[in-house]
Amino acid sequence: MKRSIVLRFVALALFVGLASYAGTVATAGAQDQTTHYDVAIWNPLTHDYPVTGTMDITYLENGIVRGYYHPAGLPSFIPITGGHSGDHVWLTIGQSGQWMLNGHVRDGKISGSATRGTGVTPYSFTATPH
Repeated sequence: MKRSIVLRFVALALFVGLASYAGTVATAGAQDQTTHYDVAIWNPLTHDYPVTGTMDITYLENGIVRGYYHPAGLPSFIPITGGHSGDHVWLTIGQSGQWMLNGHVRDGKISGSATRGTGVTPYSFTATPH
């Protein structure tokens, strides 16, 4: 039973990864831009619960953003989807909206607010290019 669940999870992760890669190859345009960021998410009221990691996102010409979040210390990747318009960026990390980020780009750095899942607790986040 456990083995079956693990195999299904691995197969799903491979399918999602390959499908995302195939979509990237098929739609990559001359003006698409991929950026690598160091990410920090924290509660601004208590400054606890720091979530850190890196993300690799591609800004597509048509306003779509996609990529992967890599949690610090874990050998995993979590899909990112979202959009951008001007200096405004909105991102969803995870298949079921584990994190929703809403920010602005200034000097290459993204800063803004975040919520976790369907919660209402406000968090702050920064994504600094590296």
